Amino acid sequence: MHELPVVIDLVRIAGEEAERFGFKKVSRINLVIGELASIIDESVQMYFEVIAENTCCEGARLSFQHCPAILKCSRCGNQFEHDKNFECPVCGGESVLIKGTGREFYVKSIEGI
Repeated sequence: MHELPVVIDLVRIAGEEAERFGFKKVSRINLVIGELASIIDESVQMYFEVIAENTCCEGARLSFQHCPAILKCSRCGNQFEHDKNFECPVCGGESVLIKGTGREFYVKSIEGI
């Protein structure tokens, strides 16, 4: 359910950008979603189809690119992708999430005609 306000903003932003670039219709929206963002593709798609009705985004295709969370070992400094495990694959040390990774959700680009 938390995807609904996100999709409302997505349609608003895409509409503003379409107007700014002179698109009559948005044909594709490319999104980036971090693995820890708690955003589900299918929910975004479902809400998008409803919210985009009668807007320049109606019928646009959503494309999802997923980004992993990146961890850093507190012992050896090794950086690695989160794999449901916080143990460093090099030394076995504990790791922490690198600030700003894995929680992304943004519009990478918008295509239109």
